[in-house]
Amino acid sequence: MKITGKHVIISLVLLVSGFLVAFSYQQTKNNAQVVQMSDDQLEKDYYYRQQLIDIEAQNKELREEVEMKKDRIQNLEDQLANQEQKVGNYVEEKKKLQKLTGDLPVEGPGVEVQLRDADYVPTEENANQYIVHESHIHKVVNELLSAGADAIAINGQRLLKESYIACIGPVVSVDGVQHPAPFVITAIGDPEVLMPSLQLTHGVVDQLVNDNVEVTLQERDRISMPAQMTGEG
Repeated sequence: MKITGKHVIISLVLLVSGFLVAFSYQQTKNNAQVVQMSDDQLEKDYYYRQQLIDIEAQNKELREEVEMKKDRIQNLEDQLANQEQKVGNYVEEKKKLQKLTGDLPVEGPGVEVQLRDADYVPTEENANQYIVHESHIHKVVNELLSAGADAIAINGQRLLKESYIACIGPVVSVDGVQHPAPFVITAIGDPEVLMPSLQLTHGVVDQLVNDNVEVTLQERDRISMPAQMTGEG
């Protein structure tokens, strides 16, 4: 039989293919020997894997617990903030009440209202219609309180929650202390609120003027009133 170049090429291809198959088989056999593990090693590997899974589960639980505690702390902080705000409001309200009752000294801007008897009295018989009465003082005090006055005094005597004003002849008694005219009513508060409240059309000042009372209004930058306990005269 005649050997040609074609037969040589085929022979070389077969030879190379056989070599590659043999080499692959040897490599597979060697690798199989490398990864082969004993039963003891397999048990240890399973144990460590199981431990890792358990640790990951515990970490997840801990993370969830931490998040829950964070939320709880945040809720507690919010509650404390609300309580602090409520306490602050209560303290401010208490201070306002103590100012009204005279338990605390108070100082600030405000207004001064002076009430005088009329200078001219047509006849002696009508003299009572030209003097300041307790009703006139009550009107001014009530209007100032409605306008938000923090504290009020008459001729320097601070009014209390239970103060009593009454006419006794030509004088006015405030909690038993007699005050002659003119009557100076001072009020601590916002002058920009107190003053317009008194000057309303047909308001307090207009009513007093119609009753022949001389009224003088003045804004004051600073008025001081000391604390005054109930029962002081």
